[in-house]
Amino acid sequence: MIWLVALCAGGVGAGIWMMARAWFPPARPLSVLSSELTSPRSTMVLPHTTGLLGWRHRLVRRLAEGASRSQHADMAVVGTTPLRHALDKLGYAMVFATIGAVPLLLLPILELGSLAGYSLVGVLLLVSLGWIYPELTLRTKARGARQAWDGAITVFVDVIGISLAGGAGVDDALMDAARAGTGRQLTELATTLQAAQTRRRKLWLALEDLGTAYDLPQLRELAAAMDLAGESGSRVRETLRAKATALRVRQLTDAEADAQRASETMSIAPALMAIAAIVLIAYPAVSRFFQ
Repeated sequence: MIWLVALCAGGVGAGIWMMARAWFPPARPLSVLSSELTSPRSTMVLPHTTGLLGWRHRLVRRLAEGASRSQHADMAVVGTTPLRHALDKLGYAMVFATIGAVPLLLLPILELGSLAGYSLVGVLLLVSLGWIYPELTLRTKARGARQAWDGAITVFVDVIGISLAGGAGVDDALMDAARAGTGRQLTELATTLQAAQTRRRKLWLALEDLGTAYDLPQLRELAAAMDLAGESGSRVRETLRAKATALRVRQLTDAEADAQRASETMSIAPALMAIAAIVLIAYPAVSRFFQ
């Protein structure tokens, strides 16, 4: 009984701490505020409200600000926002908590109050599962999105090499390669390069920023190569050709690894069925032997 009281007290203390952090958040750094003024408004803005709804909005903002750099990159490449991700985590935690609270409410009615402690532990486990489920889903989606970006970057590099071989300049080669396809990734590349061209900014710097935001090392390496070609006039056609070949080899290796992983996963079910059949056949003989 003592451990149950201690667990409840810990939950109450954690709730009070979260409420205090939501009502009295610390001052935001000046660098963050200045970056928000210069960056485009691509995030979801919650309306300013008061009361219980305002407390929920402040809590969501606090959770969104606590995301790490890798989480921000995963959310950016997937196309979601920190606020949306924080709302998903709170929503799943509340749904799982509601599911776990049903037995907790039914036990006193069924005169099984002695099992309430186990039900409370189950509620906490379900809340934890609901809290981490969006994180696992985000990582899976980000991995798939980066694989799609690898394929698009391979095509992008190939077209850049062809354009440079045809006598085009660095800027023209980048713009022509981005406009060569209609997929989501190439469309985003074309939009990014068009925005940089409108602002009279170097196109490879825009590529480097996009690669940093999405955590795409291949795009950052491409930006570095185009920087050499644009600033010092280096011949990068052979470098781009070798990079495209390396990207294709990597994609083929990843596809083979995924296929091998899927094959291993499919072999688990027959192995379990065989083990169950052996146990079912051997159980009567083993039980008779020990009798």
